[in-house]
Amino acid sequence: MVKVSEAPRQAHPMAPLFWHQGLWQQLDQRLQAGRFPHATLLTGTAGIGKATLAQAFAARMLCQSPRSENALQLACGHCKQCALVTGEGHPDLRLIRPETGRVIKVDQIRELIRFAQQSPQVAKRKLVILDSADQLNVSAANALLKTLEEPVANTFLLLLHQGGRPLLPTIRSRCQQLRLAGPDRQQGLDWLASHNQQDSHSHGAALDWAAGAPLHALELLQQDSLGQRQLCLDALQGYLKRELDLGTAVRPFQKLTQEEALDLLLLWAHDLVRARVSTDQVRDRSAAAMLGYLAGKQPADTLHHLYEATLEARRGLIYNLNPELELMALLNQWQDLMRPSGGKSPVTR
Repeated sequence: MVKVSEAPRQAHPMAPLFWHQGLWQQLDQRLQAGRFPHATLLTGTAGIGKATLAQAFAARMLCQSPRSENALQLACGHCKQCALVTGEGHPDLRLIRPETGRVIKVDQIRELIRFAQQSPQVAKRKLVILDSADQLNVSAANALLKTLEEPVANTFLLLLHQGGRPLLPTIRSRCQQLRLAGPDRQQGLDWLASHNQQDSHSHGAALDWAAGAPLHALELLQQDSLGQRQLCLDALQGYLKRELDLGTAVRPFQKLTQEEALDLLLLWAHDLVRARVSTDQVRDRSAAAMLGYLAGKQPADTLHHLYEATLEARRGLIYNLNPELELMALLNQWQDLMRPSGGKSPVTR
């Protein structure tokens, strides 16, 4: 069975999330007009629903009898093709994603190429979902270019790309690029409220931490990551006050995934820049006092240096071989903010 983990299932398991319905209609119009591109690059933040959209639309493309629901053409869920997609596995559908470590390797792309060159077994088309195209290693990326440059009839690729991460321009240029947006803040909060019983303050905190991506926010709530976030904030404040040493301060951050830890530091770094203008603009209210104090000690360019350093660390996440040292380096840059503005500035990267 093809499993694409990024989202809880919808009421209709093969429907797009409501904030992607307009994009779904665009894709469906191209499909019905016979103009669907050989390779489509879906770009968006983590937890915005890229995999949900790709999985549902792949089912739509394979379905024998699509049905209309709320002005959308969806997979019927009952035909032979849909039964294979939701059952033991469809022979004309492949999912490629990192298997070991954090990269997609060349052997996986060679398997993709072999699959693409075969004729469809039970459907009219073949579909490949390439999850995390930004995690292709160099050899895999070069091998993929051959398939993109020499498309095979009736084989379609849906590439998922996390915005902000590097991707070879040659791959990007050979795909139809579509950027996935999320709902507005109130819609995101309403969606979280319908999927999670915690209070609205928790929903808002999770949504901010997840950069507005509802699925990521829901995951944070379900894993009770907000409690760990408070421990991280306490540790950072203790380190700034020199009540904790660096090794102790970094431990709560290591309890999170590296992605979550960097997202949290990025949220605070962004709020720090906002606090330079007004603490009313700080999204994480529990950190507002700390951020307002630090913003008042440093010029704006120093605060931007910290934000850019954190953003660079977040973009280079998959290539970081020592997460502990990365986090320590960032915490040290926060410590530098405690110096008078005429003193040492945070190290730029």
